[in-house]
Amino acid sequence: MDREDLGFVKLWMLGSGSNGNAILIECDGSRLLIDCGFGTRTLAARLRTIGVAPESIDGCLLTHEHTDHVKGAGAAARRWGWGIYATAGTAKAPELSSTPVHIFEPGMSVEFPRMTVAATSTPHDANQSVGFVVTGRGTGARA
Repeated sequence: MDREDLGFVKLWMLGSGSNGNAILIECDGSRLLIDCGFGTRTLAARLRTIGVAPESIDGCLLTHEHTDHVKGAGAAARRWGWGIYATAGTAKAPELSSTPVHIFEPGMSVEFPRMTVAATSTPHDANQSVGFVVTGRGTGARA
């Protein structure tokens, strides 16, 4: 990591659509994936195009239980050792049935080594849908 990379929040849209959704967020060298609607091969290929190893991701936060947001989350967590973070409603997704999930409630914040992630309720046809505001602890940069 270059010295100029510190202090910024970076986002990569890995895919957005009915075939899968995933956003990678990085802050001070720490990485989180928001949603994992792709299988592990597809996700690994998309991460490779931006030079990111899947093993370097610290965890995966899920916005809601629709398949295009959670399809690959369980398999990716098992393959690469990620923690999965979701609301209780989202954790009921069949794709997560054999995956341990760290549960949080809308309105709560989840702490990571270099980031704080605040979850806020969002209107959607899903069970406990949330959006996230990510704040870098070192600089206060937000996304």
